Amino acid sequence: MIVSPRARLRDKRKVSLVIDSSRKGVSTLVSETRLDKDYAKELTNMYLVEDGVATKRPGTAVWSTVTFDDPADGFSEFTKADGTRELIVVASGKVWRVTTTTKTEITGATFTIGTRCQFIQYRELLYIVNGVDSMAVYNGTDIDVYTGISAPAWDGTPLTRGAGLSTGNFTYYYQITAVNDVGETAPAVDGGGDFIEKSIAVDIVREDWDEADEYIQLDWADVAGATRYNIYVTDVSGNEYYLDTCTTSTYQDTGGPANPFQVPPDADTTTAPKVSHLWVSNSRLWGAGDPTKPQRVYFTGTGPSEGTNWAVGAGGGRADLQSGSEFTTVGGIDFQNKSHVFMDSANGDGSIWEIPIETETVLTETFDVPTPKKIISAIGCSSARSIVYVENDILYFNKKGVYVLGNEPNIANVLRTNELSASIRPDIIALSSIDKVVAHYQEGKVYFCVSSTTGEPDKTIVFDRERSAWINNWSIGFSQIIDFTDSSNVTHLLGIHGDHIDEISSSFQADDGVAFTWRYKSPRLPIVKDWKKFGKVIRAYIRLRNAQGNIDITISGTGKTAQLSSIASSTITPGNSNTGIGWDLLGSVQVGDTDGVPTFFSVESLIKYLRLSSTSNVLRDIQWEVSGDSVGDSCVILGLMIDAVSTEYPLALSDQI
Repeated sequence: MIVSPRARLRDKRKVSLVIDSSRKGVSTLVSETRLDKDYAKELTNMYLVEDGVATKRPGTAVWSTVTFDDPADGFSEFTKADGTRELIVVASGKVWRVTTTTKTEITGATFTIGTRCQFIQYRELLYIVNGVDSMAVYNGTDIDVYTGISAPAWDGTPLTRGAGLSTGNFTYYYQITAVNDVGETAPAVDGGGDFIEKSIAVDIVREDWDEADEYIQLDWADVAGATRYNIYVTDVSGNEYYLDTCTTSTYQDTGGPANPFQVPPDADTTTAPKVSHLWVSNSRLWGAGDPTKPQRVYFTGTGPSEGTNWAVGAGGGRADLQSGSEFTTVGGIDFQNKSHVFMDSANGDGSIWEIPIETETVLTETFDVPTPKKIISAIGCSSARSIVYVENDILYFNKKGVYVLGNEPNIANVLRTNELSASIRPDIIALSSIDKVVAHYQEGKVYFCVSSTTGEPDKTIVFDRERSAWINNWSIGFSQIIDFTDSSNVTHLLGIHGDHIDEISSSFQADDGVAFTWRYKSPRLPIVKDWKKFGKVIRAYIRLRNAQGNIDITISGTGKTAQLSSIASSTITPGNSNTGIGWDLLGSVQVGDTDGVPTFFSVESLIKYLRLSSTSNVLRDIQWEVSGDSVGDSCVILGLMIDAVSTEYPLALSDQI
């Protein structure tokens, strides 16, 4: 066959531009004219499936018909000893057992309304904290609040010497604390709030006492609810160390050694510490977020004290991280069998600490001592609820971005942080109420609920871990998200949405029955690689799967004399379209040119095209927009394509510099 020179020239100038996925997600860091075709300029209320094609996001529906007088402050699944599961909710200051149709109050504990609660199940108990009210514990039947005890008071009886001692040049100082099954009081205080210590002078140094008649007698008043008392001693006022424990309100110091690793507590833990975040690491319950001790971390003992007793003498303890600094503890997590604590600061820097527990021995006594180590500087966490396990890494939210804590590749026992959110960094920096961000990981996607204005989250950002892609704009947010498995072993993704609980599922096409708009917008892609040239667009194609409702298509482009503007638009209505579509002209746009037979579309691959008019088809670049705004509007966008030929128009004299 002989091909004419004109046809060969036309083939040489032919251009075919194809977008067949959005696998790189959204980028707002880079201008839409600089994005490559695998990014999207916008994926509002959409997410990625399969090999990175975009579709309408899951909707929500009310999971439980019950509502609360106030927005719920937190919820958790609780697995009872018999294997059954309950949904426990804190709302309106009370604790509730909630089903899809009922709510039952569990009396015994109240919480400050509007204060977020955090839950953790450990040793068949559900612990509930909020950093303000006393820690509560639910056992599947009842809920109890830890009740504190008073600090011991000296009963007025002076310290007395054994017969072998007399007054002299050696002065010793003592403090006493009371201990219950939960923790330890601070030492006795005077009316001004200062700790009281009692002292006595003797003529023989303690290390040389003969316990038969060389001792100091201590007496104090009994404390209701105390199981024992701890005694602290020193030869320097205000610098006491742990000496011994006893079960009665009298004690004889016979000169035994003190433990320099244990000092009197400066806060009462007999109600358990008032922390806002709990986690489990190495058979200990840990707590952080004490508003009165913002740099402090607490931990329980092990064995009989595991998860219950925070007192130092019971194997528990505390660690202060950069006391008096601008940093505050936010929360923590167990990572690689070590407790890791996240701190925040006003400028968003913060830090991450690793706290191993090491064993020290003084004579025959063995003590557990925390040895904090700062492992990451300048990149901490702003919200405890944003700390989430994602496979072998930890993701968390900082006011500067979303970061991952994990191993440095090819280097053993070295952790590092990297920012994951560079492509949407402008969106992260613009957010408000970073301390309220929550995260949840499910099926390869991390959901970050964030606040676009002050207050509780009102939108969701999604990190698609399988594709390392971000979707930055879902128009609904939740103050907490969890997985809940019902009595039929069906797992539901639930979120607190104000005064009620929603389920999130792709089975729902709306948010609580209200339609939302979804929209895909492509980058602005040049028609021809040589950006001096234009392309004459013959047809613009779209390929969809399972299109339902009305799918709106808009094509914009930059012409010879105009800036970016809409040049063609139409609506695909699969339920009453034609297989070959031959609709009449819509203004300057024709959609197809063949006849067809009416049919209802729900097909694997539905291909449509727009034909641009000769007055608007010469373009420097092009941009697609695909959207829907009714409950039944949905589709999977499989591909976008244009057929064009390259053409060249000389730059105008006015374009000369």
